[in-house]
Amino acid sequence: MEKTTNSKPSFGAIVADHKAEFKKIVWPSKDETIKKTIIVIVVSLVMSVIVFGYDSVFTSGTNAIMKLLGLI
Repeated sequence: MEKTTNSKPSFGAIVADHKAEFKKIVWPSKDETIKKTIIVIVVSLVMSVIVFGYDSVFTSGTNAIMKLLGLI
């Protein structure tokens, strides 16, 4: 795409650039998509269990400290 100093590219030039870039996209196969989706689901579940564990520990710790201080 050629540009002069003060002119905007034409709509046709923009569309042509987008079409050229779109042809460069390498789409994943169905098997690869399924594998990566499963990985994302498993990692999300593991992370949510870890966060739940930390939350439970900190909540219990906070409640224990508050009981020791007589605040609850």
